[in-house]
Amino acid sequence: MIQLIQAASNLRMAPEDGSMPGESLSAAQTALYFVGAPVGLFLLISVIVYALTGERKEKTESKDSVLTHIE
Repeated sequence: MIQLIQAASNLRMAPEDGSMPGESLSAAQTALYFVGAPVGLFLLISVIVYALTGERKEKTESKDSVLTHIE
């Protein structure tokens, strides 16, 4: 275990540059980015897929129903 710790400490990792983080997000921004955006994308993709693959009614020239028409 000691050898692993020493090997890890011998790796020349780049030191942090000391940059400061920006302003934090508000609660509304956090909810919008991490909840609203994924839900909105899910709904948009679902509507597009449903529109492209949903069953469509066939247009018939006859106004007779299949139940009332005898051949």
